[in-house]
Amino acid sequence: MNREEKIIPSREHALELLKKVNVPSSVRKHSIAVARKAVEIASKIKKAEVDIELVEIGALLHDIGRSKTHSFKHSLIGGKLLRNKGYPNELALICERHILGGLDAEDAENVGLPKKDYLPETLEERIVCLADKHFAGHREVTIEQRFNRWFKKYGRSKILLKSKKRIEAIQRQINNLM
Repeated sequence: MNREEKIIPSREHALELLKKVNVPSSVRKHSIAVARKAVEIASKIKKAEVDIELVEIGALLHDIGRSKTHSFKHSLIGGKLLRNKGYPNELALICERHILGGLDAEDAENVGLPKKDYLPETLEERIVCLADKHFAGHREVTIEQRFNRWFKKYGRSKILLKSKKRIEAIQRQINNLM
């Protein structure tokens, strides 16, 4: 794997970091559940190489920016926080690219983020993004149930419909690697 030379923190270190920066306990529970699901998905992949350690720690830390905000900006705050603490860029990118099904530049601008693509590119980013959509809080749900909750809460907006299509495509890509 061509992972950056910086060290991926251990699971224990990642959990301590979440506490240290005051990520709410409900978000920590969510992140632990997402990490479990992400590792489960990654373990089933047989037709590609997956950095399972990066998947697990990336999933644990994907919502670290929620220590400051629950808006879409939590993704960028999380990425910046991890970079500032010297963690590998791959972890920061997992934070930045997990929102919905990833955001293209137009969607990013529409939700108040800098205008650029925040689409999951690596297999590890896609796995964490997909695993995250399998949870409402720390309760496991189907992708359909997750999006139906969002549709009920926010309406069948263009951004959510695009996101659902992206997540379904990611799910197909990953299933084809199993």
